Amino acid sequence: MKIKPETINDNNREAVLALSVREDQQFVASNDVSLRQADEANAEQPGLARPFAIYADDKLVGFCMFAFTPENEAPDDRYWLWRFMIDQNEQGKGYGQAALTEIMKYFKENGADMIYLSTEPENELGLHVYRKFGFRETGIINDGELVLMRMLKGPNKLIRDFFGVNVEKPMHIRGKKGYGVSIAVNDCDGDILQYCSGSGRYSEDFPVNTDMLFQAGSVSKPMFALTLLRYADKGKIDLDADISGVIPEYVKKGPVTFEALLSHTAGYNVHGFPGYPAKHEELSLEDVLSGRGNTPKLRRIKPYGKQYMYSGGGITLAELAFTRITGATLREAFQKEVAEPLELKRTGFFQPLDEELAAGAAFGGKLGSKEDPEHGYHYYPEHAAAGLWTTPTELVKVGVALSRSYRRGGFLKKKTARRMMTPVMDSYGLCIQKFGDDIVGHCGWNEGFLTNWRFSLKNEICVALMYNNATVAASKAMDKAAGEIFENAKG
Repeated sequence: MKIKPETINDNNREAVLALSVREDQQFVASNDVSLRQADEANAEQPGLARPFAIYADDKLVGFCMFAFTPENEAPDDRYWLWRFMIDQNEQGKGYGQAALTEIMKYFKENGADMIYLSTEPENELGLHVYRKFGFRETGIINDGELVLMRMLKGPNKLIRDFFGVNVEKPMHIRGKKGYGVSIAVNDCDGDILQYCSGSGRYSEDFPVNTDMLFQAGSVSKPMFALTLLRYADKGKIDLDADISGVIPEYVKKGPVTFEALLSHTAGYNVHGFPGYPAKHEELSLEDVLSGRGNTPKLRRIKPYGKQYMYSGGGITLAELAFTRITGATLREAFQKEVAEPLELKRTGFFQPLDEELAAGAAFGGKLGSKEDPEHGYHYYPEHAAAGLWTTPTELVKVGVALSRSYRRGGFLKKKTARRMMTPVMDSYGLCIQKFGDDIVGHCGWNEGFLTNWRFSLKNEICVALMYNNATVAASKAMDKAAGEIFENAKG
């Protein structure tokens, strides 16, 4: 049997269009779609797309298409097996494996030292064949498809590279049972790319995936602020009003405003919260603020409005005032005002975490082995300060919505968004931090979890990283990786 890729022409084009895959393989694009995409790509950049008919001896059995941009600076953008299919009537006869051998030969002869492809996670047959030929998952998910690569020259060593950053090494992602990381990026082209690697549960074979929930730590704060500001836009909350009468038991002397509490300038103590074992009895906001939990009683220890002093306690006080004014819990308000409009399916103040969500959630650090093998995370009654569960992809959606609001209004009124992201004191706005001239965001640290979330005010570039390892070294590594990925995502 001789397998030969041949150029598609007027004599075989209709026959290629007639090829199809089985009904259970409908995630493979039709050849009609592929050829139209090839024509569009080549009209914009001649020679980029190279479609071929696959013949076994003289019989047409399949179709493939390559993408060639050898001049591209990024190695993972140069050589791609863009499409590959064997007709449903010709599968199971060895044509696929034989064709892949010829395809890799073609790439190598045309200067490629590595080749990439992407496929749907449900394409089990395709993944089996690709893995057999030495392709390995890179951890990148592009438009919902797994990205695989294979070296064609030298040892077949997998290159871990996401926007030019090797995430594995600095963040100590080692094998399938160590720590795990999940990343999402909205890049300069407006595409959301994702990266997953390692285990969501330390010491377990529990691969991180794009839907896996992580605790967001203090990134909960801007999500609370966003919820509150939605009410402000509707005239139901006044950021400048004295709310000391709403929470009199915690304010001996007013005034106190939402702006002061959200900007950490109200002078309150209690920097952060350690959380409680997952099965701990539920606590109210009043329990926390009155010191009946594992943190001190909330009190003002610095002059009001005179300095920036980070206070998770002050954010919790703001949450209590918010719930008393609106009559809604933060979980309810966030779901209605943020999650539903932005179509967030995996984000919420789930405290305690619902059992059906817990089944697929990441565990924080080594809490599963240290405290509870079934609930390897802490419970946070301080919802606004530390209680959010989410995914990097959905954090990116929020970042893009806020960036648009800042530039032209939308999810928030333009004036409101600009107020949120304009520093009140020490580069900190309303639960948002300024990282650079046009970069804002927030970091988060819960027991066993780290989050780094940042986005541009000038365009829609946004980066979110979530990691189930919380140490000072891990935090520094994540911050460095987030910064590099953000810069490279600018294109």
